[in-house]
Amino acid sequence: MSTSAPVVNRTSAISRLNRVSGICLALGGIAFIAGGATHPGDSGEGNKVQQLHEMLVQPSWYPSHTLLLLSMGLFTVGIFAISRRGDLGGSMATAAKVVAIVNALATVGMAAHLFAALEADSLAAGQPTAISTMQTWNETITDTLWALSIVFLAVAGGLTRTVGNRITLALGLAGGVAFALASATIAFTDRFDPLFPAGSLIGVWAAAAGVMAYRRAG
Repeated sequence: MSTSAPVVNRTSAISRLNRVSGICLALGGIAFIAGGATHPGDSGEGNKVQQLHEMLVQPSWYPSHTLLLLSMGLFTVGIFAISRRGDLGGSMATAAKVVAIVNALATVGMAAHLFAALEADSLAAGQPTAISTMQTWNETITDTLWALSIVFLAVAGGLTRTVGNRITLALGLAGGVAFALASATIAFTDRFDPLFPAGSLIGVWAAAAGVMAYRRAG
């Protein structure tokens, strides 16, 4: 009894964390796909500030970015739960914690991105402002790091079969690289903007890995 009880408790804790991470990743993935699908676009005309203003004033800005904010918050909770599982090994657990921290920072960045629409009028002239500068660097740096952290978790988790498998690895890798490349270059060129829709594969990766984790919980 004294030997089996800790084993049972550990197994129960891992199952509970798998359930939490599974639900959060699956719901986060769905929210990410929906947020990306409803994201406002621009006409492609004018400079970057004018294009940003065009998106900020569209009614779909708030619903879309609320979904994206929700998805990143769910990713953060889900990945933190993964890092606490106790069956990952030291290196993988540490890596998952780092990825969770990056996701937490990206969640804060997305909150700022969401409410930037409140200052849309200041961009109407098409001239750079503190708001447009913050938006640019928020997307260029924070979103790129976030996408690369997803790539890392998808690859490491898929290879070790601790987060998804080799199939989900391909989804997370493709979606993360596409999103990272589009985000990293958004301040300089429109050339890679068409890669953003491919970034929705991050949501497919999360949903698939989440369902797998939930089923693993038993």
